[in-house]
Amino acid sequence: MTDKKVIPIEDRIPKLKEQRKQKSNRRFIFYIVIFFMLILIVIYLQSPLSTVREIKVMGQHFIDNGKIVKASGLTTKDHYWDIDTRDVEKRIEKLPTVSSAHVKKVFPNKVVINLKEYHRIAYLKKDNKYIPILENGALLTKKNDQHLPVSAPILIGWKNNHQLKEMAKQLSKTPPSIISQISEIYPGAANSGSDSITLYMNDGFKVLASISTFSKKITEYPELVKKIPKNTQGVIHLQVGSYFEPYKQGKKKAKTPDDNHK
Repeated sequence: MTDKKVIPIEDRIPKLKEQRKQKSNRRFIFYIVIFFMLILIVIYLQSPLSTVREIKVMGQHFIDNGKIVKASGLTTKDHYWDIDTRDVEKRIEKLPTVSSAHVKKVFPNKVVINLKEYHRIAYLKKDNKYIPILENGALLTKKNDQHLPVSAPILIGWKNNHQLKEMAKQLSKTPPSIISQISEIYPGAANSGSDSITLYMNDGFKVLASISTFSKKITEYPELVKKIPKNTQGVIHLQVGSYFEPYKQGKKKAKTPDDNHK
């Protein structure tokens, strides 16, 4: 058997004491750090540093920052930790131009609001002004232009708000490539049914359609136009069936109230 070295107990006691002392010191430092952290948190919560210093709005185009902040309900008197971001988002999303909102708190006292707005898909002509229409049917009455828009359809003669919103929703589902081909959209005559509409296209064709089926039926327009003989004008029907009806010989295309703008 090999001899084992025996360490006397009197030699081991100082080492044990040193280990216990180091462990006790570490525990003491840990408690001191926790204590001071709690003191700092209390000071922060009780000081002006815990109130909101900055509210930043991003992604907005159709509405002023001030109105968005007002709708959020946030002020520089609010405490940073008391803010419920989801509640703030719900309040902002009630604005007619806002599709969705994301609110983020940035320590120590900043709030960032990121917006996603509804797209502008058309213009409503009213009193010689052109009012932008969003995809949810909202009208930007504070943002209009007396110059003729060239990048979106113009809705003329629309007085029924329900019809206008339905038309806007249909346009929002329509491919941009087709939207860009539409010049003007008129509601149908009173005796032709409230769902009927008349479109005048940039390539000279007149289209008869229905609001309820517009986004689905208008996708047939490009293929129908390809089949029409060159230099032939007429009416494309997209209500029940889909077909082309040429103007009778000698009959000119009906002039629209807005032709003098083209």
